[in-house]
Amino acid sequence: MLTPTPVAELSRIKYQPPLAARTRTLATRAEMRTERPEPEALFPASVPMNFGRNAEIYAEDETAGYVYKLISGVVRISKLLPDGRRQISAFHLPGDMFGFEIGDLHHASAEAVVPVKVVAFKWHSLLSATNSAGLVHELLNRTMIGLRQTQDHLLLLGRKNALERLAAFLLELAERSGQDSQDDTLDLAMPRHDIADYLGLTLETVSRMFAELKESRTIRLESARRVHMIDMDKLRAMAA
Repeated sequence: MLTPTPVAELSRIKYQPPLAARTRTLATRAEMRTERPEPEALFPASVPMNFGRNAEIYAEDETAGYVYKLISGVVRISKLLPDGRRQISAFHLPGDMFGFEIGDLHHASAEAVVPVKVVAFKWHSLLSATNSAGLVHELLNRTMIGLRQTQDHLLLLGRKNALERLAAFLLELAERSGQDSQDDTLDLAMPRHDIADYLGLTLETVSRMFAELKESRTIRLESARRVHMIDMDKLRAMAA
């Protein structure tokens, strides 16, 4: 039996799979031959990591050796522009994978918006495991989802006005969060200045657009972070 190589290079973290998990793996091996495995079973050995609010997961221009899957919380991917401004290119939600690079360095930084839990996979371990068709399919699927989200973000920045950008952002978060169609409440993990940097707007403009949506009775604000979407049809029309 081949044993996955653990991620030994991450310092200060020691991980030993619990005995119950190893026993359960042996007990269910026969079933896994006939049943499609869960996505997590396709990946090589991983290391769980926790980060506090605003903690840096990796920095821009840092050596890229690991890929991360977000288990809980929200992560922002951002890059500092030459003039000191910050552009947030993505918000990652639970289930997303991030940290993929085509070179040896990270082109942007990743930070925890709120306390997060991730699992880290050594990139070379993933590459060596790509003889598994299931793993290749899973990685390709998650990469294509990320590409689609990037394309949507470019369209938002290039073709939509401020109000349309905010409406599209709220709808995107509701969809990606698995928002129930009957639940009109959206809890925003990120502060408004993060939203501004993601939408390419100023903080003042974002606040003004929230107020405009509120005055038009499209949304109701219970607090700065809790949004009740009153008129979804109107919101979709604005975002179109």
